[in-house]
Amino acid sequence: MIVGLDIRKPGLNKAFLLSHKEQGISQFLADPEHTDLMSLVQVSTINPHLYILPGGPIPPNPTELVARDSLPQAIGILKEHFDYVILDTAPIGMVTDTQLIARVAHVSIYVCRADYTHKADYTLINELSEQKKLPNLCTVINGLDMKKKKYGYYYGYGKYGKYYGYGKKYGYGYGYGAGNVNKK
Repeated sequence: MIVGLDIRKPGLNKAFLLSHKEQGISQFLADPEHTDLMSLVQVSTINPHLYILPGGPIPPNPTELVARDSLPQAIGILKEHFDYVILDTAPIGMVTDTQLIARVAHVSIYVCRADYTHKADYTLINELSEQKKLPNLCTVINGLDMKKKKYGYYYGYGKYGKYYGYGKKYGYGYGYGAGNVNKK
């Protein structure tokens, strides 16, 4: 089960080619007593064993909705019916919604894309972990181009601001693809 909890900018409908944009979890969060959560769940066109609960209509008060007690209630219902419940949220640094949603999660996975995610974002990941703002924080790096690997390791951090070309004035050839990782 994948739940679309990026209710400010729902994207599961597009990703999974779902047609019903008017139905989703935002309806349940707004009115749990009069909404059958399981009737909002759709079977994925990708795999008959994958279920999707889209975000639904974009509400005027998304932060308020995810802060309500109806969110843990919804997750409880879904856990009764599914082995795994994956919560697709907004990027952590953009809005407070994701931190509010984290209270119902067992594990948080921060997905980074090689050659796209900036190095500074990894500082945020470390801060979130140290401050325990997300439970059991893990990272996944996708989009790796294994043709860029050197010496058995992948260091493709891309061309980011002041980090691009680091060390070139000293003639060392550090920079893109050479593994210039700042250590403390």
